[in-house]
Amino acid sequence: MKTIRIITFLCTLMSCQIQEKGTETINNCKLEELRFQDTSTIQLEDLQEWVNTKRVQTVEELMFALPDVYRRNFSLVEHTKALGQSDLNSPRIILFGEDGHLLFNISTMEKAVTYDKVDGMILDKKSGDWELFQLDFTNKNIEVRRSPQECFRCHGEKHPKPLWGSSNEWPGVFGDNEAKGPNGEALSLRHLNKMNEIKDKKVTNKRLLSLEWDTLQQLRSGGVRKIKNNRFGAELIVSNQFIGSSVSLGIYQRMKNKDQELLKELSIPLLLLTAQQHDSISLGSITQSKLKQNTGLEIDALYSKLGIEPSFDFSIKDSKENSTTDKFWRLGKGNIYEQIALQLLYDLSNEDKQIYQLLNSTKTEVHCVSKDHTINNLLELVHHKMQYMYLLSGKGKANIAEEYLPLDDDEVYLSILKPIYQKLQHLYVMEQTL
Repeated sequence: MKTIRIITFLCTLMSCQIQEKGTETINNCKLEELRFQDTSTIQLEDLQEWVNTKRVQTVEELMFALPDVYRRNFSLVEHTKALGQSDLNSPRIILFGEDGHLLFNISTMEKAVTYDKVDGMILDKKSGDWELFQLDFTNKNIEVRRSPQECFRCHGEKHPKPLWGSSNEWPGVFGDNEAKGPNGEALSLRHLNKMNEIKDKKVTNKRLLSLEWDTLQQLRSGGVRKIKNNRFGAELIVSNQFIGSSVSLGIYQRMKNKDQELLKELSIPLLLLTAQQHDSISLGSITQSKLKQNTGLEIDALYSKLGIEPSFDFSIKDSKENSTTDKFWRLGKGNIYEQIALQLLYDLSNEDKQIYQLLNSTKTEVHCVSKDHTINNLLELVHHKMQYMYLLSGKGKANIAEEYLPLDDDEVYLSILKPIYQKLQHLYVMEQTL
């Protein structure tokens, strides 16, 4: 009983509840409230209309035409991989918006030839592909250029991808820890000083002056910049969550569009092989034999059958020109393989009675991942994580950020895959034996 009380106390500190005997279950999860279901957001067609109607005629007008959250959800980049110049005094501004589906790269170097060109990427949620575009304000007749050829060299042409740092590694970005140590998101003194100049409006560039800051936070060396009106706050972790979930969503949509029947056939093998990437998990000999016989044991080969190449699609900190890539790009506590696994489990739980029952009958372990409601089992946990990471988007995602603390919502392996791994093996072997 003492152990239960300690666990409950720890979970309360972390703003979550684990079901305990006699605890009343709260069914109306905060994430499911109607006010957070607004998925309205800006699309490329809106940008074109703004240009056509002359609502937007300058880069500065574009920044103010976007919802306010874009001027809060930003990162400053000293050294950019993108076209154009940047430095400490004239950083690039990356806007990642409400949910990371629409990204802008804005110059603040006024003498640069690309100063009045805004590069962007947007996710088409139906096709799963990202579209590159450029807003060119250099001439009186403003152009919205789709698929600019010069961008494909780094982002890829067939299935372009965003480029961003992996969790705890953001080289060239303000807030990347330049000193040795465990805190990847830590302001160096020179980045701190420049941020304070911008925050205190001691700069002249109108684009930098348009950014919105948390005025209650006092920035400090070795600290983290908090995003205004975001309860979680930590800028670079939020950007990774948003960009990473949008990338994962696009990849999974491409898999579904490629061959839904094949995806269903490969779903459990993909889940098992995703979990097996961790040292603490190993396939049983019977499972290995069945997988080898039916699908093979190479997870990337299964993805390749579904039109996905993890060495490129998953390595979003690496451009197409990199000779070596890191396919284990991390949102925070998880990677893209695990985010695909989460989406697979969610769809299976809605379509497959056995997976539904497996998740529903598996109690949550002592791993706090929720807020303001009780999570009893892995079915609820999968749906909870999907709700925050993928089902909320646009304006609703911006609204929930003001009061919801996502904690470990991007973590999948420890909380979900590991507890059901043996059950999944048993289910797979039984299905293959029948």
